[in-house]
Amino acid sequence: MTTTQRRTRPGASTPRPRRGWRERIEPGLYRIHRIACPASRDQRQGRRCGCAYQVLVPGTRPGLTRAVTVRGSVSQARAERRRLQAAGRPVVAAPTPDPPPSLTLNALAERWLHTRTGVLAPNTLAEVEVDVRLRLAPVLGDLPIDRITRQHVDELVAALFRDGASVRMVRGVISTLRRLLRAAVEWGYLTENPARRVRLPAPETRARQAHERVLSMDELAVLVRSCGGSLGTETMIRAMAEAGLRRGEVIGPRWEDVDLVGLRLVVRRSFSDVHGVRQERTTKGKRSRRVAISGEFAARLAAWRPACGGEGATGYVWPGRDGAPMNAHSPNQSLARALGRAGFVDESDVPLVTPHGLRHTAASLMLDAGVPLIVVPRQLGHANPNVTARVYAHLLADSQLDEAAAAFAGLGSRADHVGDDVAGESARVIASNTPTSTRHPAALHG
Repeated sequence: MTTTQRRTRPGASTPRPRRGWRERIEPGLYRIHRIACPASRDQRQGRRCGCAYQVLVPGTRPGLTRAVTVRGSVSQARAERRRLQAAGRPVVAAPTPDPPPSLTLNALAERWLHTRTGVLAPNTLAEVEVDVRLRLAPVLGDLPIDRITRQHVDELVAALFRDGASVRMVRGVISTLRRLLRAAVEWGYLTENPARRVRLPAPETRARQAHERVLSMDELAVLVRSCGGSLGTETMIRAMAEAGLRRGEVIGPRWEDVDLVGLRLVVRRSFSDVHGVRQERTTKGKRSRRVAISGEFAARLAAWRPACGGEGATGYVWPGRDGAPMNAHSPNQSLARALGRAGFVDESDVPLVTPHGLRHTAASLMLDAGVPLIVVPRQLGHANPNVTARVYAHLLADSQLDEAAAAFAGLGSRADHVGDDVAGESARVIASNTPTSTRHPAALHG
């Protein structure tokens, strides 16, 4: 490989450089000579010219530097370099992301349901789907969510009431809308939730709702007698009305969960039907619980057991077809037939009590019998006793108020017979325990 070099004739001028020269003044300070500058030809240090200086200062990230051009004298270049070094690394603003494309409410609901599948209970997802399909989609479904305003929400509430919706339904629909739009805020589609803090009528009191669907002990006895001789129906109703099982929980017990000797029933699982698909899940409290059963109820379960396979039975206590769990609506249907025979229906033959009403009946009868309020939550499966106190405290019998007043019975007669020495001693004790600044003026000067 050969290399050819260009020769210059003696006396000829220096050839024009192909690029400028970067003269090093000191570490971090350079002078950038232009191509036309004489210093770029001979590269002689310290030549006077009008070329700019270049300083190296910290870059935007550790390990990086940036070059800044400074025009003027070398002193000005040094001063500018010191100033940039003291200022530190420049803050680079993060690029503003493009806002996500707008979604309609229908599209938002579809995405929300997809992301919550497996996270929320199937019944909750089914309720949201029904609210969207029947009540939200016809009014707001095709509207972009960034165009939904508080006025739209208020008009939706007014339309629901005009159509005869109950307060409970309206509150449920707005709760669904609020939940969807809250997700839109969290996902960056909206900056605020227009359904937040919407003024709605107060819900019906729990006392009124529970009073409408609670049976007395005599009415419960009539209902049990009206089961048509079916031990399966009778024991199922008693499980809800005595042990307080929920509708989905009464489907789940197996014979291995029943202790007829120890009078206990273990509630481990619950079933529900979502769009015709039967799904098994844990109880509402996310944990199993042991509930007490009466000796009479245990005897009826023992009489029912031979129909389910006898002593060695391990299947469901109240099985469906082929030994599988019964349909989620079977408890409603069995209870409705018994209520019809007992006459507990309205003018339109609609049952007056639901399976959940039997659960309220269990709480009512336990409280009326004087069972402590701290014990009832364990039977019902409430994780927080405050829930029981808030929902069922109104069911305490009025006679229990008399018991509270009876604690002070005989106070007047005791006051007549108490000795003066006891009264004087009590007065001295009270006076000694009372701060001087809080005593009555008459006592201070007495």
